[in-house]
Amino acid sequence: MFNLTRSFILALAFALLPTLAAARDEQRVERVSFKDGRATIRGRIKGYAHVDYVFPAGAGESIQINLRTNKLSNYFNLMAPGSDVAMPNAMSVIEYSGAAPTSGDYRARVYLYRNDARRGVTANYTLTIALGEQSSTNEKGPDYADGLTGGPDYWEVTGVGHGDELSMRKAPSPKGALVMRFANGAVLKNLGCKNTGGQRWCRVERPDDPSMRGWVNGRYLRESAGPQ
Repeated sequence: MFNLTRSFILALAFALLPTLAAARDEQRVERVSFKDGRATIRGRIKGYAHVDYVFPAGAGESIQINLRTNKLSNYFNLMAPGSDVAMPNAMSVIEYSGAAPTSGDYRARVYLYRNDARRGVTANYTLTIALGEQSSTNEKGPDYADGLTGGPDYWEVTGVGHGDELSMRKAPSPKGALVMRFANGAVLKNLGCKNTGGQRWCRVERPDDPSMRGWVNGRYLRESAGPQ
């Protein structure tokens, strides 16, 4: 009896393995890359698959999303940072326009409605996400968890490619006028960060020369204990 039960359990487990693997494949997360505040993603989903497109937005920043698809049952939900529930007016939609209620990573989940999902229908789509300017202060305030107006007192430059340096600019944009450059390991004082056009920019200054201040791409910063 024991051997029969054990054999049955093993057979059932092996039978479920393809199903469990397929379930993992059905849920995918992709971080969105922006150029001048705009991103266009072309994708395909089938059946119960869904894709979460993750992007940062600052409190008060405008968000516009448009989904073009060849299937009427293809929609997206927009979820605020830390939530698995669609925002108001952002559930089962193909268009959304509004302001980010808080700072952090948002998720646009693209999926098929159940009537086509259970039939294994495939949808081809184009998702467009456009972000505007954040309206809140750029100056460093209390240390809030979103790390925009708060964050550590000092940053260290890290992750810059070999032989390259991080550019400090007068404006939070890759097109801003160049102030100076910093190599990996440089320590900078944090004056506050913001999300602009889908990128996180931080206003910093040199600890030894407060007159040298500007904006750097926050992707290349990590918390530092300060000047040694």
